[in-house]
Amino acid sequence: MIYYFSGTGNSRHVAEVLGEKLGMSVVDLGKKIKTGDMDGIQDDAMIVVTPTYCYRMPRIVEDYLCGVSISAKKAYFVLTYGTTPGNAAHYAEKLSEKLGVPYGGTFSVAMPENYIAMFDAPGAEESREIIQKAENKIRDVAHTIEKGENQKNSSSWTGKVLSSINGIYYSLFVKADKFYAKDNCIGCGECERRCALANVVMEEGRPTWLDCCTHCMACINYCPVEAIEYGKKSEGRFRYTFEKVKEK
Repeated sequence: MIYYFSGTGNSRHVAEVLGEKLGMSVVDLGKKIKTGDMDGIQDDAMIVVTPTYCYRMPRIVEDYLCGVSISAKKAYFVLTYGTTPGNAAHYAEKLSEKLGVPYGGTFSVAMPENYIAMFDAPGAEESREIIQKAENKIRDVAHTIEKGENQKNSSSWTGKVLSSINGIYYSLFVKADKFYAKDNCIGCGECERRCALANVVMEEGRPTWLDCCTHCMACINYCPVEAIEYGKKSEGRFRYTFEKVKEK
């Protein structure tokens, strides 16, 4: 079975394509995390599809998987990234060991950047080109998993350094206090609905952010009127979602 976590649709798309090619069901980990669904996982092959946040799997995904009972013959990890996955495969392998599941390997798939709290997201046309290039990589991933082969991983010195700052980055910068809604907010509640951590709540028709955030960027990028900002860093940046660029 395929388990995915996705902020703005990239990893969901990869999971759905893999599901079609492998004939496997696809499960949204975001919904399970939000609802507190701690049902165990029992599979022949457990495939986890997530984005990379600061060159590692999202901490909330790691924590969730460590909190449920898992029985599987092999674990594969498929990680989407905007610039580089860093040394994320190393940490995925360590997670597999911690879960007590034989490690099948980690695959990395380049998808459009969405982290507009720090970087520019590519425009619609460039995003479509990136997504199109990713289709061949997803096909190759499916072929390797279908054959039951293990994926060998390695990382550069630069990748190791980048991933090593993950803990510091999370503790210092992964916070929700800079999110706010501008006056053009229409009170639709889309941001609240999209937050996998239930960290956005509507109060008197406007969103309020609590103190539990993973910087998935779902709230800011899915706002239908672009009323949400992250301090001044997101101002003027393209709001990327997978659905938006595919529709155009």
